[in-house]
Amino acid sequence: MQIYKYEAISSNGSKTSGSLLASDESAAYDALKKKKCHPTVIKKIYFASKKVSQEDLLLFFFHLDLQLKCKITITKAIESFVEFHGNKVLRASLMGVLDTLQDGGSLGKTFEKFSSLFDPVITGLLKSAEKTGEISVSISNILKFLELQSNWKRHVRQAISYPIFVAIIAILVLFLSIEVLGPQIMSLVQSFGNGNIPALTTFVIALLPRLSRIIFIFPFLAAPLLLALSLHKKYRRFLENMVIKIPCIGPVIIKSNIWQFYKILQIALDAKLNFMAALDLSISTIKLEYIKNELITAKSQIADGYGIAKSFSLMHIFSPDTVTAINVGEDSNDLAAAFRHISDAKYGEIIAEIQSIGRRLSVGLTLFTGLIFVLILCGLFYPIYNYIEIVGF
Repeated sequence: MQIYKYEAISSNGSKTSGSLLASDESAAYDALKKKKCHPTVIKKIYFASKKVSQEDLLLFFFHLDLQLKCKITITKAIESFVEFHGNKVLRASLMGVLDTLQDGGSLGKTFEKFSSLFDPVITGLLKSAEKTGEISVSISNILKFLELQSNWKRHVRQAISYPIFVAIIAILVLFLSIEVLGPQIMSLVQSFGNGNIPALTTFVIALLPRLSRIIFIFPFLAAPLLLALSLHKKYRRFLENMVIKIPCIGPVIIKSNIWQFYKILQIALDAKLNFMAALDLSISTIKLEYIKNELITAKSQIADGYGIAKSFSLMHIFSPDTVTAINVGEDSNDLAAAFRHISDAKYGEIIAEIQSIGRRLSVGLTLFTGLIFVLILCGLFYPIYNYIEIVGF
């Protein structure tokens, strides 16, 4: 889809301008004619291939939530947002949403048309809310979900920012020490030390340059390869299985997928969607195949008449405390509250684990970097110290 800027003359003879989303210039022209406008200028201004940023989505749903609580219709709320928001992609997309809604389109299906900009989770929740009429409740829950996701990503960035900084500095210092300082010291030792070079210095000069080149070049070679593999479904599953087996990191990725399942299920149930429909929506958001397969098995058992808690208890991805909470919610006929309690608890666990990983990475990389620096210093400067001691300086 492309964003087109236009100038046109409306049916009453006044000049109007703006932007809209269309597949090509002809489609943009047809869209303007439907609005009873005669276009005089149509110009492509942006290629809309990227998703809307998390911050823009948060701002949009915060605006919708506030407007709906003030009893303003959703079309009026979107119109008021479009008037002041500066993101061209989001504005043009929402103008397309407004056009479809005004033509009688449903809310969920309208947002689904812009799936390249809006996450399928959001479109799925909007479709479920529209079925039950609980649009205001769902908008509030979507906003809360996006806030939790944003907070989660912020914790991840905080956890890995210092380790990444330490790693980059370590690689640069290692590379410069070996490639620049190393040859000069070797030349000095060979000139004044009668060719007697300690074994440690030989190791540092001979092997560490190769190590530094591998460390320096590896990210540039690995990133395109991993990207290419991730585009193929078969290899993407292989990469997923490899990643989730990484100690510390793998369990967090698994828990984050399961947390999203709990949260989406809770939001759908809050919107008064029946449990099986809410379960379908929640399963569709899972990215890890083996988790999705287990949930599909649980869904089949529930459809066959098994209790929800009993079906989930047979899945190894559900902990005993989770099954107990689901059982309580099932007995009290308040599964939405049960899954809200579970998702909040799991979210706290994930944040704590992310912070723990950040601390361990920071300490581990700092110690590793320190050991490498000590090795380099000893290897490069010991011969000079030894030579000075021999000649009596």
